[in-house]
Amino acid sequence: MMIASLALALSAAASDAPELRVQVSDLDFSRPEQARIFIQRVDAAADAFCDQHRAVVTPPSLRGTKICEAEMRRFAINRLDGERWTAAHRAALELRRAR
Repeated sequence: MMIASLALALSAAASDAPELRVQVSDLDFSRPEQARIFIQRVDAAADAFCDQHRAVVTPPSLRGTKICEAEMRRFAINRLDGERWTAAHRAALELRRAR
């Protein structure tokens, strides 16, 4: 009985966890400009996510840094399949170089 209660508590806590979501279904990653749009969406989503959830997801000793944004970007890109992942990394490098 206690194990069932713990499992329910954990599943409830997990469902309340903040999520980062980025739309990809409308993008064709074989086109570099579309991969760049994805990176721009990830950047905007990571910034918005961290603005809202920084206190929950970032240890106090790192709150003055951009670690939340960097980790959310990494998380979003690493969720892609192989070809999309490669295209997204290329696009991210191009965008970072242009800045």
